[in-house]
Formats: sequence, structure tokens, C-alpha cells
Amino acid sequence: MAPLKLRLRAAAASSSGVLPLDALSEILLRLSAKELCRLRAVSPTWRSLTYDRAFIAAHRARHPEALLAYAHRDDNHAHSVDIVDLSGQLVKRVPVREDSICVLGTRLELVCVAYRYRQMALMVLNPATGAAVTLPECHSEYTGSGSDEQFHCGYGHVERYAFGRVSTTGEYKALRITSRSFRDPKDKVCEVITIDADGSNHGVWREVHKPPSLVCTGDFISSRDASPVDVMKYVVVDAVVHFLIDFKSIYFNAMGISVEPGSIASFNLETEEWMPTLRGPAPVRSFLRDNIGMFSYHVLDQQLSLSDLHGCLVTVHNIHYTSMGLWFLSDFEKGLWVKKYSLPSQVAGLLVYPLMALDDERVLLMHGTDSVVSYSPKTGIYTYDLKTGAYTHELDLDMGGFDWGAKSIGIYTGSLLSP
Repeated sequence: MAPLKLRLRAAAASSSGVLPLDALSEILLRLSAKELCRLRAVSPTWRSLTYDRAFIAAHRARHPEALLAYAHRDDNHAHSVDIVDLSGQLVKRVPVREDSICVLGTRLELVCVAYRYRQMALMVLNPATGAAVTLPECHSEYTGSGSDEQFHCGYGHVERYAFGRVSTTGEYKALRITSRSFRDPKDKVCEVITIDADGSNHGVWREVHKPPSLVCTGDFISSRDASPVDVMKYVVVDAVVHFLIDFKSIYFNAMGISVEPGSIASFNLETEEWMPTLRGPAPVRSFLRDNIGMFSYHVLDQQLSLSDLHGCLVTVHNIHYTSMGLWFLSDFEKGLWVKKYSLPSQVAGLLVYPLMALDDERVLLMHGTDSVVSYSPKTGIYTYDLKTGAYTHELDLDMGGFDWGAKSIGIYTGSLLSP
């Protein structure tokens, strides 16, 4: 393959008709989206070609790697949502006016952003165009009227947002769980809103049924102290929001009546209904019984989280500094789980959870609140730098001393060339 400079020189010559359009297209398809966005200024021909939907689809197929999206604040206190590749290189920076933002842990072509100091605010961002829409900062009409006036005026607080895409319609939906009372953890309100496929328009919040059990929301929106493990008590897979059920609180507050550890409550965004409770992997359910006196309900609660790897729901059992078991759900109806990975002690540290699985079988993990690491079960290589393997170039997600927004990372699957 010719060096990049020679290819660009040949492509530039095509603006005067030297190269056929097919040849120009083939050359430009080899470049990254970041480079193409800059090269659109070369000529109207280049601009028209790189905005063509067929070209964008072909480029996406040739460059299928996902990008990471996270909140950033620079030294001048300017806030943004940063899109970076897996080597930590900045691909695009989308400015955001407000501070204290959090990128929800989604895996979509849109990015969803919540705010710490405006709990009712939720923004849907299109990284390709920079367009953003803020969803209504109110509760559903039924919830915010009559005897619920105090709740409507802010006595409740948002504990969790979730955001997913319904494949059958192309629409996006957001789920919001709000606590109405600090005294009763079960007194919650669930609401759903629909967003158009391009993220440009939205409906109104509408109330749906409460969770069938006390689910782990992590109180993430209103707490600075939420850890990465708290964040991963829920995950969205194929428009279904899965929550770990809070077996620890139920056990200690319900006279010894407990649910099985690892049980999951699932909300279907398409039907807007809660699904039957899903039992966790058998070894997780029996873990305390099999290790009597060695672990407590509180410790097991800290060990469990959920993830989405290769589009599959995964229960993560991180026995800190011992091993990390990744259990993949193979059959929802039968509650069948398969343990595909058992990561070693050097991976299974505190505040570590799997973010995504790569095509080369490496597992990408969030490590604390300031870095992303990778581990290869095939080679046993554990590295902080996803590109060179050097520990001196961590993918730094620190926000200049304010790390609230770094506790959740989105996976951006869209194309930055989208028209």
C-alpha cells in the first residue's frame, strides 16, 4: 500500500478530474473518519462523496471498531463529551455547556448524557453532527399532579437513567427510576420516554409499572461516591434493561427473607413491561453456602455486576484479587448461563469491570475511575496501553480533579461521517 501522503496527493489530484470517482472513493475509504471530516474541505466533490450514504455505509463496514465516549473537563474548565479510539487518541470533541455531566454506559449510535446538578435533565447527543436534544425536565402528567405535588417539586430524586434502541422501530427509549421517599426504598416511580430514530424529537414521560423487586440502582445520579461497580449493577442489552436485585438489603431488612444472590429484574423497552425475574448462575446463587464463614452478603454484593459482551448479558463475579468469572446468558427462558471466561487474580482487582470484548478475544476493562485496560485470555497479557503495551500511556479519563463523570463510559457504535 502506498504511503498516506502519496495517497492523499493522488486523491487531491482527482478534484480536477485526474482520478475516476471509483478510484477516489477507494482511496478515501482507507482513511479514518477523523481524517475524512477534515478532508471534506478540499473540494465540493470530496464533500459530496463523504456525505453519501453508500460511502458512509462502506466506510463503517471497513472500520467496524467501536469508539469510547466519556465526559471531559479541560484545564480551562470547558466541558465536553470526548470520542476516543481504543488507543486513547481523541477522535472528536463535542462541547457541552454545563458541567458535572455523566455519559451513560450505552452501546449505540447516540450518546446519552445526565447531569449531577440537574437531576431531571437528560440530553441525547449525536456525536456525528454535534446536535443535541434535552428531554423534558418534568415527571409524567399523572405523577406530578394532585397529592404528588411535593414529589413533583423535587422531594424525590432520580436514581437511575437507562437508554436503549428498539430494533423493530428504530426508536430510542429512556427509562428513569426515581425514589419518592428517602424512608422507603421501595417507593419508586418508573417512567419511559420515546426519542425518534435520529434523536431529533421526543415524546413525553409516561409512567410504567414499578420494578417487581428492590433493584440495585446505585443512586448514581445524585451521588459523588458511586463506584464503577455501582454503575454496573445494570446494563442494557437489545432494548432490555437488566438490573441486579438488591438481595443484600432485602435479606437484612425483611426478617431474613431473602432473594437468591445474582437474581435479575429485566425491563423490556419495546413492550414497556417488566419481565419474569431471571435467576443468576448457579455457582453465584450458592456462593455463600459453598464458602460458609469466608464471605458475607455485603462482600458478595460488591463482587457482582452486569455487562454486555458481544451483545450478550453477562453476570460478572469478581472475587477480588482471586479471579473474575464471566457468565454469559445462553437462554433467558430457562435461565441457563455459560462461564466463558475466568480471568486471573491480577485482573480481578477492586473497582474493575469488563467494558467490552474485542474481536481478537481481548477483554476491555474499566479500571477504577481513571483508566481502561485490556486482558487477553489467549496470551495472558494484561496491559494499560491498548496500542503499545506500555504502562506509561494510560488512557486517562480523569476530569482534572472532578471525576464524577468518569465513572461511566459509553461505547459509540455509529459513524462520525453520518450526514
